[in-house]
This record gives sequence, structure tokens and C-alpha cells, in this order.
Amino acid sequence: MAVRIPEHLKKRFEFLEGLRVEHTLPAPWRAAGTFAVGGLTEVGFADSSDLLICVSSAGRGVFDCMASDRIARDDSEDFEFDSGNLLVAGIGPLEGQRIRTAGISGGGLASTARDGWGVERHPFSFPDDELFFCSPGQTMLWTRPGETPRLTKLGGFVTELRAFGFSPTGRSFVIATSSDVLIYVRE
Repeated sequence: MAVRIPEHLKKRFEFLEGLRVEHTLPAPWRAAGTFAVGGLTEVGFADSSDLLICVSSAGRGVFDCMASDRIARDDSEDFEFDSGNLLVAGIGPLEGQRIRTAGISGGGLASTARDGWGVERHPFSFPDDELFFCSPGQTMLWTRPGETPRLTKLGGFVTELRAFGFSPTGRSFVIATSSDVLIYVRE
């Protein structure tokens, strides 16, 4: 049985395909930095914070997203990572905590901030990865009747996308690839 794609979805995907890839986000968001993390496998935010732990083949690092700074680094390859529960032992200011992660072992970061900003992965962009950063009240496939779509297309990632999403506070947004972490923030 052939699958029939509804006309409104065909038109919406044509619209999405027609958007150009951006490297900035709409106000009030701003790029806070891109940090090299070779062999990155997982990332995760500490509860109720903007502290991001990155797990890689060369250890762990912690970033304060709001300060745009790496604040802790451990290059030991011998650390606790529970792949079944997606939990990694924290370091630096996260010492003694187990942080839930997202990455090659599974899981996901928050795809929506408290005030409605959202991010979605384009389901048909394979083998390339494309994300759509959505203004409050919109999704990749839906805009309120009479409104103009306000979407930002993110893509052109040089290496494999590992995870993307918002911090628990909704003030940070990250894109993690196998080689970098891109951090965006707002006040």
C-alpha cells in the first residue's frame, strides 16, 4: 500500500527545504561559544542549572553555559558511566552528583524551554542533520493560522550530531557533535 502524503505537509516540507541554513539564533538568543571536545559521546545538564557535562573518549568536562567557560576538566578515561540509566559521575562543581546524559547511548535533552522556544530534528534530512529552532507557539510543522512561520534552520554540521536541547532553566541551548559543543544563551 502506497503512503499518500497530505498536501499541507508537502507544502510545509517544501517551505522547510527552502529555508537557508543559519548559524545564529533569533533574539534574545546569542552564540556563547563553540568548544572543541574530540570524541564527544554524551552531554547532560545538572538539575535546575546551566552547567553542562560533556563525556568524551578522553574524559569529562564541565561548562558553565552562561559564562561561556569550561570550568572543570578530567582527562581520566576511568570514570563511572551507567549506560543503562544514562548517568555519568560529575566532576568539579558537579562532584558527587550523577548527571543524566544524552548522546550515542540514547536519551535526549529538553526539546522545549518553559516559555515555548523549541527545537526539532528534520525527519527527512538524512544523511545530513538539520534542526529547526522554533519560536514560541510554533513547531516545525505547525504555525497558528494567520501567523508567519518564525523558524531557524540549523545544519551543516561537520561531524555527527550527538545531542541537542535546552538546559533545565531554559536559558541555555546546546548542540553537541562528535567533535564540538555549540552553546547559545539568553538572559
